[in-house]
Amino acid sequence: MKRNKKAKFIFELALPTLLSVFLVFLGFKNQNIDLTKADKITGIVEDHGIDLKYGSKGKTSDVFFIKLKQVNKKLGIYRMSNNYDDLIALINTGDQLTLYYYENEDQRENVNINLIQVERNNKVLINKSEFENKQSIGIYIGIGGLIATFLYFIYNRKKYFKPKQKRQPILGLVPRAGGSHQRGVL
Repeated sequence: MKRNKKAKFIFELALPTLLSVFLVFLGFKNQNIDLTKADKITGIVEDHGIDLKYGSKGKTSDVFFIKLKQVNKKLGIYRMSNNYDDLIALINTGDQLTLYYYENEDQRENVNINLIQVERNNKVLINKSEFENKQSIGIYIGIGGLIATFLYFIYNRKKYFKPKQKRQPILGLVPRAGGSHQRGVL
């Protein structure tokens, strides 16, 4: 029975640890993005503005989107503040833009929010640092998860991993060099 409790405790530690390490890995992976490795399209803006993004799990959120004439998809940016006024003022219908993005494999989502950078006439309108900063949240959540898991381990370790106790000498026997015992004087 004790072995099952110990296995459960180890599983309780392993799952959040792996999840936290994965979040940290993804966060670091999306730092210092090399735009030559990202997908790139150039085209005329057909439509732009705020749209409701339908997530893969049924969650909806307001996002800023750009739709180019030559492309049959919307690329967008999500901000937790939902403040997109600067982006709406910055981009006009008919502008020729170059968009850097990561392809989204989930076809159920109507707006791909993996838009990294937007340029007009080789001038950066939306810098990749906004995307990188948003992705760095995963690093902080992952580090927080690792700290919480470590504290959970420290708090509960004695319950599952009892320290080995030193063997007390038998009353009347005194240990001597070489590991044998001799009768002591009481």
